[in-house]
Amino acid sequence: MVDFLFEMGCEELPHSAQETLPDAFSSQLKTTLTEYKLRFQDIQLFSTPRRIGIIVTELQETQAPQKIERFGPSMQEAYDKNGTPTLTCLGFAKSCGVSIDALSEKETPKGKRLVYVTEKPGNATKEILPEIINKVIQKLPLVKPMRWGSHKILFSRPVRWVVMLLGSECIHTEIFGLKTQRETFGHRFHHPNPIIIPYAKAYEATLFEKGCVIADRNKRKNSIWKQVLATQNTSHHVVQDEALLVEITSLVEWPVALQGNFDRSFLSVPKECLITAMRLHQKYFSVVDAHHQLQNSFVMVANITSKNSAMVIRGNERVIRARLSDAEFFYQQDKKIKLSDRYKKLDQIIFQDKLGSLLDKTTRLMSLSQFIAKTAGISIAEIKRAAQLCKCDLMTDMVSEFPNLQGIMGYYYALNDGEKESCAVAIRDHYYPRFSGDELPKTTTGDCLSLADRIDTLVGVIGIGRLPSGDKDPFALRRAAAGVCRILVEKNFSIDLIEVIKKSKLLYQKMLTNKDVISETSDFIMGRLKSHYLDQKVPTEIFESVAVCGVTNLCDFDARLKAVMQFQRLPESSSLSAANKRVSNILKKQKQKDTKKIQVNLFDHEAEKKLFSSLTAQAKIVDSMYKEAQYEKALFALSTLKEPIDCFFDQVMIMTDDKKKRENRLSLLTKIHQLFTKVADISLLP
Repeated sequence: MVDFLFEMGCEELPHSAQETLPDAFSSQLKTTLTEYKLRFQDIQLFSTPRRIGIIVTELQETQAPQKIERFGPSMQEAYDKNGTPTLTCLGFAKSCGVSIDALSEKETPKGKRLVYVTEKPGNATKEILPEIINKVIQKLPLVKPMRWGSHKILFSRPVRWVVMLLGSECIHTEIFGLKTQRETFGHRFHHPNPIIIPYAKAYEATLFEKGCVIADRNKRKNSIWKQVLATQNTSHHVVQDEALLVEITSLVEWPVALQGNFDRSFLSVPKECLITAMRLHQKYFSVVDAHHQLQNSFVMVANITSKNSAMVIRGNERVIRARLSDAEFFYQQDKKIKLSDRYKKLDQIIFQDKLGSLLDKTTRLMSLSQFIAKTAGISIAEIKRAAQLCKCDLMTDMVSEFPNLQGIMGYYYALNDGEKESCAVAIRDHYYPRFSGDELPKTTTGDCLSLADRIDTLVGVIGIGRLPSGDKDPFALRRAAAGVCRILVEKNFSIDLIEVIKKSKLLYQKMLTNKDVISETSDFIMGRLKSHYLDQKVPTEIFESVAVCGVTNLCDFDARLKAVMQFQRLPESSSLSAANKRVSNILKKQKQKDTKKIQVNLFDHEAEKKLFSSLTAQAKIVDSMYKEAQYEKALFALSTLKEPIDCFFDQVMIMTDDKKKRENRLSLLTKIHQLFTKVADISLLP
């Protein structure tokens, strides 16, 4: 067993390539090594802006021998009636280069056949590694591949050197038009000269000690965060930003964290603007105090240990001053025009070419949010004003520069214009939740506006036949539907989803071409609701048991689902579920679907009478609980029917020859089915 090292040194790789290529390389290499019958222990990944490296530990030095079976003619064709080999048999043995005695018989799907079994010795691993690596490279998922030099192999960036070591031996071949070597290169400035890798296992340590390169991505990331935290005292701390940390990790090979400052006067600009400018333009971490107030300092991560750190800091402070000055200018200029004065200008932005402008969308939002507000008992005037202004910040310079600040700047500009706090908060919050696990709107007005915005988008886009397919979802409909589900369920928002969808469709007038838009939109949202519950480890059977009841109030749906989960913990649940499955199966086979009145005088058995009596008594109790949405209590009350139902099935022949008695008993089963499907279809439970 020996370790194998492969490294590609290239021009600076983009962040996205560093995120995907190492894992893809590892996955393809594992698959290919397995195909070539080469055992190994593990694969270690290394990636920096200038390299992708892989070490395969404990790699088998020689392929395992391969058993090869060569099939010949059937036994009937190989031997005649006397058992004498035929010419066909002799020809097969000759083609294999052996005597007839070396052949054997084997049973196959096509009958017994003659077979020659031989063993092919495995190749030395060092001889087949070049072929393996070339196969892996050709299968890499390259988003924007490049071609350079005279060769035809594509990669994300031009490759400048290739290292291939098996243990301490260099595997000589040619990849990307380059001859493989044992020399790598360290940090572009700290160690630009070649570095000899003595053996595969020494790769990481050699780069760190001689080349000033932290090759392991996770170690480099941890080093960056540790250094960033060390720049602050106990009263201040760095704003944690995982996405920024990951991006910076892709930009540096030898990270050095430094702290700089900017003029305190910039703190008059909303902190979100300053944080965004520092993050997007300069990749800086922001600093806040114990009360989460933004401070006039930042932390940057250099890719070099400078002899004069103060000069590096001053240079970055000059750059950020210009960036923050731009943000301050945008903010001051935007405040000169009220949001309400930007309302009519929304017709300059197209929402979707078949669905009109943002002004059209805003007009629909005003009506739809008021419809939702009436249902929820919220102030109509307040929601109407928030809906009118919610998209107006899209016309500002600040949002044009930083689109991720939409809604947030609407909040600040609304307050500056003298709008109510609740209106400003609703403008900001109507974009929530922006992603899975994000916070929800803080106010009911924000809930209404967020729901209206998402449902308008869903109905509009689905209404013109643009349902998402595969991983393509340009209008983020899945995220919109997931947001609708979360708001309705988690905020206990009791409205009929179908009624809101119908209202939204009416507001589009004749724009929509999909006749099934109402059902398709409802089904799409229910699909995201199912995903929401599956993420919470709710069994599919429990979800489906409620879904088949056609509940369109998601708040009510949630209450039913939780009741079913509690019911399933009862000892009687499995028996009742099995009984209801039996009831459902019997009723499905009946041609007569209309229910006849149960006639007590047709009962022959005591079990029939007892079941009917119990059903009648529990029906009154369950109906009362059902009307008050006390689903858990209703299902608990139904659990008392276990014994009479079991006795009925044990003692009564349902499909008797007497037609009247048979129909009477089927009516009794129908009553059971109706009672047990008021909350959920218990027969679907496992």
